Amino acid sequence: MNHGCGSRTEMLPEVSAAASFVSRLLRSRGCLSETQLRMFRERLQQALSEHYQHHWFPDRPQKGSGYRCIRINHEMDPLIGQAACKIGLTSSELFSLLPRELTLWVDPYEVSYRIGEDGSICVLYEVEPPAPAPSPFDQSLNCKNRFMMSGRTSPPKNYLMTVSS
Repeated sequence: MNHGCGSRTEMLPEVSAAASFVSRLLRSRGCLSETQLRMFRERLQQALSEHYQHHWFPDRPQKGSGYRCIRINHEMDPLIGQAACKIGLTSSELFSLLPRELTLWVDPYEVSYRIGEDGSICVLYEVEPPAPAPSPFDQSLNCKNRFMMSGRTSPPKNYLMTVSS
């Protein structure tokens, strides 16, 4: 597994879900063209991918969750602000188009959000993590299975062991 050096393709579904969600929020106000929305979504997706690159832990999805949290709460999240700036939106325009309070969690295998401090948490994207391959050193394996996985074979069936005293 990858330990903290998430590739951009590895996090693409989650980052895409987050960027698309913020773009849909902007679209709902009807003030931006489809071209502006597409450019905003692409810029935000790129910014998130770069920002999360060394903070993406598919083997421990909760690790780094705070770092990956996108937050609007009296201050604009800098990544959303950068993407908006690239399409010519001012900070005040952006504040008028988005909820006053928004929290968006972008984690491996799940993207969720909450609007307002007391709002419900809603899941935007969720997928089951891949099952890990069993390790030959897995403690859940019994002795027989570990012995068989080590490549050794049992003595032939006609082999007789005797114990003498």
